[in-house]
Amino acid sequence: MKYQITLLKSSLTQTGGLEKYTWQIAQRFCQKNLPVTLLTTGASHPPFISDYLNIVSFPIDYRLSVLNLLQFNRCCAQYIKKHPTPIIFGLDRNQFQTHIRAGNGVHAAYLNYRAQEEGVYKKLSFFFNPLHQMTLQLEKKAFEHPELQILFTNSHLVKQEVLSHYDIAPEKIQVVHNGVEWTALEPHFQSWHQKKQTILQELKLPSSCYHFLFIGNNYRRKGLSKLLQALSLIDNQSFHLSVIGKEYHLADFEQQVSELNLESKVTFFGPRNDTYQFYQYADSLVIPSFYDPFANVTVEALAMGLFVVSSARNGGSEILSPTNGTVIESLEDISSFAQALHTALSHPKTEKSAVAIRESVKSFDFSHQLDRMVELILDPV
Repeated sequence: MKYQITLLKSSLTQTGGLEKYTWQIAQRFCQKNLPVTLLTTGASHPPFISDYLNIVSFPIDYRLSVLNLLQFNRCCAQYIKKHPTPIIFGLDRNQFQTHIRAGNGVHAAYLNYRAQEEGVYKKLSFFFNPLHQMTLQLEKKAFEHPELQILFTNSHLVKQEVLSHYDIAPEKIQVVHNGVEWTALEPHFQSWHQKKQTILQELKLPSSCYHFLFIGNNYRRKGLSKLLQALSLIDNQSFHLSVIGKEYHLADFEQQVSELNLESKVTFFGPRNDTYQFYQYADSLVIPSFYDPFANVTVEALAMGLFVVSSARNGGSEILSPTNGTVIESLEDISSFAQALHTALSHPKTEKSAVAIRESVKSFDFSHQLDRMVELILDPV
C-alpha cells in the first residue's frame, strides 16, 4: 500500500513531550486511514485505539544506554528490511529514515556547547564515551543518508547547526517550530487574574512584587547560575524568582543564593506537575539555556500571557518579538543579562498585555503545527 508508514521511537513508557508527540503524530496518520507500524522498545497504554495502528515492541532493556541505542537501531533496520514502507519516520536516533524529526537538536552541536561551558577535560571525555560516539555515528548516517527526503527541525538554530556539521542539501530541511496546546490552556489563562492572589498566598509568596519564573531540569545547563548572578545586580526593584524543576545538586544553588544575598527573593519548588498555576501568577519566564533546540516552556509561557526572557541559544527565542519577549545578548556578560531582566521588569503582566502576548502565538497551536508536518510528509509521496 502506497501510504504505509513506519514510526521509530525507542521507549514510550514515559509521559514526556517527545513521547506525547509520537502518539499524536501516529494518531494523525491513523485518522487519515493510513496504516501505521510503530517500532519501539516499550509502550505504556496507547492514548488512542485504532485499527490502523500496529505496535511492535522489541524486548530491549540493557543497563547501559549505549547498548539500548545500538540494539534498537539494529532491530529497526532488520524489521524495515523485511517490511519496507515508503515512509519511515524517525523521532529517535536511527541510521536510516526517509523522514526525521530532530526534536532533540544536533548532538554534535550539543557536545560543542558543553565543551565550551565545562572545559577541555569534559571535551576529551566525549571521545571516550561510547554513548556519545554511537549517537554521533547514527546522527551522521541518518542526516547524510541519500534516501532521506525531509529533515524536520524545530528551529532555524537547529537547521544551521545541521548544515554546519553535516553534508546535507539545505532544501531537505524544513523548520516547523514546536506547537502548544493553545486551546487546552485557555481555561487556565482566563482565570489567572482572579486566582493570582490565592495562589501566591497558598505558596507563601509575596503578593505585591514582580514575579520571575524559571522552569527546567538540570539547573546548570539551563543557566540558573547565570540568572542568579544577573538578579543580584538588580537594585531598587521588588522581585521574586520561583524555580521549578529537578536538580541533583540543589545544595550548590541554595548556597549560591545565600552568597548573593537572595534568600528572600528566591524559592525552590522542585519538580511540579501543576506548572500552569505558576504561569498564572508569574509576570515573566526566564530561559537562560546554554543549549535548547526549542524549549517548550517558551511557547507555553507565551500562551499563558507571560513576557519571556530567553538566551539566543534557545531555538524558541526565534518566535519572540519586542511585544512578547526579549533575547539575552550574551550569557557570558552578566550586565547584558541584567539589562534583559530590566526589560522584563518594565513589562508586568496585566489583563491587556497578557491577552496580546497570548494572541501572538495562536498560530502555533499544536494541532496546526502537527498538521503542517503531516502534510509535508504526505504531499511529496
